[in-house]
Amino acid sequence: MMSTHPRSGLVPGSILPGYEDRGIAASLAERPLPPHDVFCYPLVETWRDRIWQMLGDFITEEVKAEFVRHPPEFVVSDDLSWLDNLIHDVTGEITDIKMLTADRLRVEYRAFRAGHATRTNDLAQFYQNGLKVLNAAEVEDRARSVFLNGQFKHATEERLQNAIDQIKARDPAGGREGRLYFCAREEELFSRAGGAGHYLTYGSEYLYCLGIRVASSRETKKALTGIGSPTMFVCDIPMVMIRSHALEDFAGSILEYLFCELVDELEAHALSPDAGSALSLTENLPGECIVGHYHPATIYDPLRFA
Repeated sequence: MMSTHPRSGLVPGSILPGYEDRGIAASLAERPLPPHDVFCYPLVETWRDRIWQMLGDFITEEVKAEFVRHPPEFVVSDDLSWLDNLIHDVTGEITDIKMLTADRLRVEYRAFRAGHATRTNDLAQFYQNGLKVLNAAEVEDRARSVFLNGQFKHATEERLQNAIDQIKARDPAGGREGRLYFCAREEELFSRAGGAGHYLTYGSEYLYCLGIRVASSRETKKALTGIGSPTMFVCDIPMVMIRSHALEDFAGSILEYLFCELVDELEAHALSPDAGSALSLTENLPGECIVGHYHPATIYDPLRFA
């Protein structure tokens, strides 16, 4: 007979009832297409022609033809000087095409679709209260309830305090406190190539990092995988919530991909299996922005041997 988790009363791996009707297909191919005003990065067929048209006053047919005749040596997304120079040479226009594209994406689309990975036994807290940026103090209190409950021989408040001091989650350079992370390509959060399956496997990365310093790695993994189920939330993030530099990064990737499609010999790094698509928010995402959820059946755990 399976035991129940001491805090939730649930069998490990189970989830509280409710919001079953919000479940969606894990496969993009099996879902309805997103609304016309929602940008979905991996669904190129939904935005290819639209982006070309959106930028047609700067990226003219003549610009594309010249690119095909004389492709630059380096077609990359982080530095679009190759495209700015091409536009200037062909049209005489001076522009920052990456910034222009990001600005027009905000006008063209209401929201940006992305996935957020976690592990939970309670969907209601997310649908009712939304997704929240990391509050270090809340996670530290959760660490106390999970690891300082007498079940772990060497776990103490002193060890927890040392772990908190060591990790420095509140340090702005640490990238933890006040951040909420997503991936535009959901598979990065459970595939080997993405290397981010630990969010689904163990939940909060900060909680995991505290746990392995307070208890052992084996004890931490056992405790955290006994809580709830791996859950992916698919969200439509309002464009106004996405910071400019993040949207410019995606603008660069979009343009790299589109131009590489014009020449058979070119292969874009953008949207390849090892290309990242992470973005973060610095404010909470309201529950109404959650499109639905699913529980990935197969997850690559990059920490399985740690």
